[in-house]
Amino acid sequence: MTEKNPNITPFEQFESEQNLVLEIRNSKAKAFEILFKKYCQSLIYFSRRYVFDKQIAENIVQDVFAGIWQKRQNLDPSQSIKAYLFAAVKNESFKYLRHINVESRSYDRVIKLVNIEKTPEEILDEKELRDRLNSAINDLPEKCREIFFMSRFDGLKYSEIAEILGISIKTVETQMGRAFKKLREYLEPIITMILLIFNMLF
Repeated sequence: MTEKNPNITPFEQFESEQNLVLEIRNSKAKAFEILFKKYCQSLIYFSRRYVFDKQIAENIVQDVFAGIWQKRQNLDPSQSIKAYLFAAVKNESFKYLRHINVESRSYDRVIKLVNIEKTPEEILDEKELRDRLNSAINDLPEKCREIFFMSRFDGLKYSEIAEILGISIKTVETQMGRAFKKLREYLEPIITMILLIFNMLF
């Protein structure tokens, strides 16, 4: 009898995403539960960027998963279930926004820095860096900003972003290049200053 490898995650035990989808199509509740646990939290965070409210985002994600289970036999194993989920949540989030006539989006979360004890000077430096980064991201064109968040905060591949937004991978690459260029322009002055101070001290 072959022993199970304790290092293999529940998702990996199906060997591929396609196998997991096939199990869901065959009404295997365990496979659906694994899919839910793998993507639920990241989808909630993704939705919150559009609808602001955590509870509303949770409801949207739950509705999307409920719809997938109800129509599980229509799932296509040849398509990325991850991209499908993000696209569905994005569409449902927009549907909610249209319902309440809200068009603004929240892009407040920027980055988490290393959690260490800091001096007041370091805290000021961190705040300035964070403020500059926040300004740079918010100053990006809307589509460029959306693609940047999907790549860097949602962990989506360029191919997945392209599929979700209905654009080419080349367009995603171009927009990411523009985003990085803009961020470098915003951050270069303060980074240079920090390096100069560091060299003077050491």
